[in-house]
Amino acid sequence: MRTSLVPAIFAAIASASCASASIRPAAPADTPAGVRFVVMNRDAHSVALAGSFNQWSPISNPLERDGSKGIWTALVPLPPGEHLFMYVVDGAWISPHLAEYFLDDGFGSRNGVVVVKAKER
Repeated sequence: MRTSLVPAIFAAIASASCASASIRPAAPADTPAGVRFVVMNRDAHSVALAGSFNQWSPISNPLERDGSKGIWTALVPLPPGEHLFMYVVDGAWISPHLAEYFLDDGFGSRNGVVVVKAKER
């Protein structure tokens, strides 16, 4: 069951500064190597990405913690198209604060939408 929470994850985005200038909380970014997802949460023990691209698995795409600053990142290769996603933080389903677009999830929360464009050859 997905629940809507407004935890310290996103409060930290507004109040904390990132240690690395190259990693800032932002909407997922399509890069040549895949889509980069970034979450800030100093208190989390685990952060994962669940979405339409992994059958909403809460364990298939874990984010990695970047030191003690509470920055969690994942680089996920996704095919071109629109992909719905949410974060799973310590087992709780969290609507993303930052995304290109949002779509009601039918459970009282919203999914983030990331759009991956076809790569030029």
